[in-house]
Amino acid sequence: MDQYTKANDWRSRSLIALTISLAALLGACSNGGDDNSDGGGGTTAKSCQDSYNPELQAAGEDCTPQYGVYCPDSSGSVLNSSEATPCDGVNIAEGSVEVNGMTSDFLVLTPSGNTSKAVSGTYLALHWAEANAPTMVDRMRLGELAKARNLRVIVPTAPGPVRSWGNSVVIPLNSVDQRIAILDAVLAQADGISKAGGSLIVGGVSGGGILAFQYACARAPQVTGSMIVAAEIRSNDLASCQPAGPFASVQVHGTADLIAPYMAVPILSAGADEIFQTLYENNGCNGDNVTATSASGDSNPLISDIEVKWVKDGCTSGKGSSLITVQNGGHNWPGYSGPLELPANLYGPTADGFDATLQGYDLIKYLGG
Repeated sequence: MDQYTKANDWRSRSLIALTISLAALLGACSNGGDDNSDGGGGTTAKSCQDSYNPELQAAGEDCTPQYGVYCPDSSGSVLNSSEATPCDGVNIAEGSVEVNGMTSDFLVLTPSGNTSKAVSGTYLALHWAEANAPTMVDRMRLGELAKARNLRVIVPTAPGPVRSWGNSVVIPLNSVDQRIAILDAVLAQADGISKAGGSLIVGGVSGGGILAFQYACARAPQVTGSMIVAAEIRSNDLASCQPAGPFASVQVHGTADLIAPYMAVPILSAGADEIFQTLYENNGCNGDNVTATSASGDSNPLISDIEVKWVKDGCTSGKGSSLITVQNGGHNWPGYSGPLELPANLYGPTADGFDATLQGYDLIKYLGG
């Protein structure tokens, strides 16, 4: 083979190798995922039903929540559950901590069916007043969350005598610092049960939503996102939220919530829009970039609309915020699984057109949490 033939042969083989490398690279980009791929922020294309995305909803895609896909009904009994309802593919472990004479028992849910993929993050879930960890797992379908989004879900029970995580204006409890210390201890103890890297998201409802807000304010950027549902945020707590780093936030509130009113109550509590504005401004977002759309139709005729407002573009921190307004919704968690499926309960009309469990998590990830 002469030098000219050898040179042409080398060029041909080099071109083939380059083509194969480029094809592999493009394939990795189109098929691979990043830390957000399980929550709507990755590169893998997913339908809005598989991973909620407000942009897709605004564009007209069907984002109707899907219930009971991953676990059987887990609504439990009318009263508090004594143990969480099992779900195939989810391990449930128990733990306990004591801080300053206060005891908190907790559950740790981890997916067991996917050993080839590391758990993608931690979700710390906080119950409402006088509930407990098993009831929170059952009613908020947290087994589904662990399994569907490959998460470690940690669910503590608030110490008594009044089992509440919140500092309601009605029920004075131990200090915010004491409750934050309990959550710190729960997270540390849970690491001895199962390990999880990735993001740390804290979510709660009612009193649990209050502490989800306070804990994120105190522990960001360790906390990357917060889910704040039907929470009565006091004006002074809102003003004192000066996090050391940004955190993505999703706030869900019903306009007919009589326990944590949607509108501001002078001196007592901030309004939902004021809370939303404070949270997105803390993230370096501009109100001019706020976008709104309507969620999928609710099956409850008492719910007139579910508005989704969010801001992500232009946020200097890279993390955004969202406000889900449930028109005529009561003091509850949309997508809640109760033992009596009625259009309204003691806390007002219930909604299912937005799923605060799976879609709420997806939205936090979309916003950078």
